[in-house]
Amino acid sequence: MKQENKTHDATPKAIFIAMGLLFILLQVAFHHTYLQYFPQFHGFNWIHHTHGAIMASWAIMLVLQPYLIYKGKYKTHRLIGNISYFIAPLMLVSMFLATRLNYLNTVGKIPFKDVAYIQALNFITPLLFLLFYSLAIIHKKEVFKHKRYMIGTSFIMLTAVLSRLLLQIFGSSIEPYDFLIPLYLGVIISTLLLINDILKKGNPIPYTIVTAALFLNILIFHGRYTEIWQSIVQFIGERLF
Repeated sequence: MKQENKTHDATPKAIFIAMGLLFILLQVAFHHTYLQYFPQFHGFNWIHHTHGAIMASWAIMLVLQPYLIYKGKYKTHRLIGNISYFIAPLMLVSMFLATRLNYLNTVGKIPFKDVAYIQALNFITPLLFLLFYSLAIIHKKEVFKHKRYMIGTSFIMLTAVLSRLLLQIFGSSIEPYDFLIPLYLGVIISTLLLINDILKKGNPIPYTIVTAALFLNILIFHGRYTEIWQSIVQFIGERLF
């Protein structure tokens, strides 16, 4: 990989710690809604299991990759990077199937405006993942950019993890802030990382793209009850689901 702006980059150790914390929070967040039902998992089907396993695999990869760089195990790092070519498409397929299942389980059973509200995040998440991962692969030989776009994929998990934790702590009374808080927190973190790159005279483009994409997600969530968004959800639902 091209060692672009290496002196300005965040340390692999710091990223490893952050991703390790995210993985731990992932287990805590999904214990109440999924893991506690092990091993019978009554009420869940193969889509839930597949989606959960693939998401966990991606989280593990996000933890391992910076650790391997920190330990100087570059060959193993590249090997796992090649494995991501297999995991990433499965991630997209599993997110699509999980979203489709969620849509079909709600449409016709609750007001459509509420269906559109639920999908305000589900429809966008796969697109964000595709964007960040694609950019990471395009710039796989440029460490500075590659690392930041891969970190971008972790923000998708951050929203899912924190929203569930907030619901567990505060209950349904916190809605819709169970989503708004993680969404805004993601933008704040990404903005701070962008500012850090600018102050250290690093390339601002990667985190600018990540921050802009996350901010767009917020705008869509705020517009979840608009006629435009409901029309988009209906259009996609009728043609893809």
